Amino acid sequence: MRTDRWIAGAVLVAWVSVGPLAGPAGGRQDAGADQRLAQLLAKAKAYCRKLETAALDFTCLEKIEERAYQLNEIQPDAVVTDASKAHYSYAAPRQNYYSHSYVYDYQFVRKADRKAEKRTLLEEDGRKMKTDDAELATTTIRVENALFGPIGLLGESAQSGHDYRIAGEETQKGQKVVIVEAVPKPGLDRQHCYGRIWLREDDGSIAKISWDQQSVGNFQMIKARAKQLGAEPQMTSVTEYGMEKNGLRFPSKDTTEEAYLKGGQKFLHSLTTIVYKDYKFFTVETEVRY
Repeated sequence: MRTDRWIAGAVLVAWVSVGPLAGPAGGRQDAGADQRLAQLLAKAKAYCRKLETAALDFTCLEKIEERAYQLNEIQPDAVVTDASKAHYSYAAPRQNYYSHSYVYDYQFVRKADRKAEKRTLLEEDGRKMKTDDAELATTTIRVENALFGPIGLLGESAQSGHDYRIAGEETQKGQKVVIVEAVPKPGLDRQHCYGRIWLREDDGSIAKISWDQQSVGNFQMIKARAKQLGAEPQMTSVTEYGMEKNGLRFPSKDTTEEAYLKGGQKFLHSLTTIVYKDYKFFTVETEVRY
């Protein structure tokens, strides 16, 4: 099965609906939380405007590792305990699995009205090569335009189409990070990605996004598989923005796991990890253009 997750800011920005800020369930937060949330969203909107209009020219290595198990049925008697995975244990599939790895040289350029991106495949399953203008060859998860994911959740057009609430806060490297939950307003019926956003309170930049599983492409197929297995789907998909340049944050890692819960056990079906590293920046100009 192929599960596509498209994170394309230009597409997601199209979600527009007008309404007051409220929690996803329709409940109100207290006045202080509302004011803090409004300030955060204003900063995030300004950040997304910089991201939308910045002149960019950079390259990075895109290292992808994927593993998928052929789970025709859940075998509850084959269990491997993994204490690092909350209170769940992993069930070891009896079927064989396959794994693939890819390394791409990724280049993105956007100046004025010109936009271009391309990939050169440098390595596949450990074999060195050089394939220009390569397509993504992943078989489980497809992630594109991760850099612009925040725009579809927090850009100027997107904010009027979502409900938000503060769900918590953390401190990362001495910086306060507020966790904001976003869901589409009722009545929006087009598929797009949404979830929880880790926002830096000082500048409104995005440190991490955890995508809600129901918003991920082909989730209906995953639900159907879960029903066949007599289990509950548990899909986690997280994009981290750990690279910073001139006030913009660039993807550093993307992890997507498709698993199923049954009888207190977690059965792994696929795991895809994308690491973005060795950035080389030629142009990052964030002055807003009108």
